[in-house]
Amino acid sequence: MAENRCANYEINIQMCQCTNTECGNWGICCQCVQAHRQRDSLTACLRKERPAATLALKGSPAACLQRETTIEVCTCTYEPCGNRGICCECIRNHWTQDGTGRPACFR
Repeated sequence: MAENRCANYEINIQMCQCTNTECGNWGICCQCVQAHRQRDSLTACLRKERPAATLALKGSPAACLQRETTIEVCTCTYEPCGNRGICCECIRNHWTQDGTGRPACFR
């Protein structure tokens, strides 16, 4: 079950713009990002405008269970960033309301 694999799942699904809720990566940003990068395609959230109601959503970076794995594949070079390796927080930080923001892994 996805909730057991992602501490920020409940917040992530509020922002997830993907309509394929049967996808095993739905609401699990780190897995979604890695799958889309392998296919050289943008995730659904980065192809669309960000809903204004999601602008204030924040997860719990300290609760991330995947950081040790995702930090190894993170393409961000800004070392002091507290969101490095925490894909859901990185997406929330970079994804602007007009849909133009992109985290480093999708630039």
